Amino acid sequence: MNRCPRRSSSRSRSSSRMLASNGESSPILANVYRHYALDLWFERVVRPRCRGQALLIRYADDYVCAFQYREEAEGFYRVLPKRLAKFGLPVAPEKTRILRFSRFHPGLPRGFAFLGFELYSSRDRRGDLRVMKRTARKRLQRAKQRIKEWIKGHRHLPGRRFIRELNRRLVGHYNYYGLRSNEQALHSFHQWAIGCAFKWLNRRGGKRSSFTWAQFNRALKRLGVAFPRTTERQRAHVAFT
Repeated sequence: MNRCPRRSSSRSRSSSRMLASNGESSPILANVYRHYALDLWFERVVRPRCRGQALLIRYADDYVCAFQYREEAEGFYRVLPKRLAKFGLPVAPEKTRILRFSRFHPGLPRGFAFLGFELYSSRDRRGDLRVMKRTARKRLQRAKQRIKEWIKGHRHLPGRRFIRELNRRLVGHYNYYGLRSNEQALHSFHQWAIGCAFKWLNRRGGKRSSFTWAQFNRALKRLGVAFPRTTERQRAHVAFT
């Protein structure tokens, strides 16, 4: 999924537009090709010709392109399929679109989903408007369902091994979604996993209530269950002026 934001030409207000697409070619080839087909082309050809600010953020086959002005986003939208076609990288029309994303237009959609995250505008602790990120709702629901099914299917493992295997899954989730603005979703996932573990471990051997919640928490502390943590590094803020 590729997304391309744009901003309007108003002097006192800003907005953005997003473009999303997803090709069907090999991920490895697509990543190599996109360095030449997209990254270098954007830096050497697209950006110098833009009247306003423009940026490209790419993660493997997924990328976000941001434009300050609407007409430049639309121009990029038109030429992108032709450019990628030269490298054998088709663009899926049903997954390609332009979205407007703005902190100055409250009537517009408040956010969009990208790479499992929902991006939205909100104020930080200092009161400044920032683009925040949190786990997309559908992605969080799927993650909870997967951890529930795993716990249910592996509840007969010995205690230490169960916690060790559970921690691998918890830490994997925290490593990917561990952003500063996503702490609420991280704790929601953690609490869900612990609640499921309490429920299904209490049913081992057909027993309904083999230990209390207090006993369970003491066992988790002793065995060292992984707690949510942020893994995001401090980055410079990117903003249109």
